[in-house]
Amino acid sequence: MIDDAPWSDYSRARLPRGLTYAVGRDVIEHALRQAGATIGSLSLGPPPPRPRNTDDGSMVFDVYWVGDARPSRLDSAWGASAPERLLMRWHAVPTPVRAAIRDELVEHWLPLASAWAAAAPHRRNTWAATDHRWMVVLTARTLRLAED
Repeated sequence: MIDDAPWSDYSRARLPRGLTYAVGRDVIEHALRQAGATIGSLSLGPPPPRPRNTDDGSMVFDVYWVGDARPSRLDSAWGASAPERLLMRWHAVPTPVRAAIRDELVEHWLPLASAWAAAAPHRRNTWAATDHRWMVVLTARTLRLAED
């Protein structure tokens, strides 16, 4: 793990002017530690290209469980232990949007996501066998949960 952080791998992209991350690495680390969660990878990156004519919103962050029913790149890359199957990804947001959503993310959504991540490795075999995604989406400055 990097600097005894609750993740094994960390990456952070440089952003163009006008974009920022809704929360920083230290805030994420604190929430994961509070929940007792350990994840394989934390990545902070630019927003993905948005499809035209969609009102589905854009992902702010997600926690992704990579199921263990089939071989994956994680099996050889990380040894496929349960925490290593958890990935947390954050997408940058426009700077003015950050001010509108940061507090809600820190106080509500990040603790929920961290609790989900802490519980994931302890779920039963049927759940652990398939991929699962816990995602916070921003639509017109409103945050909502999308889970699959």
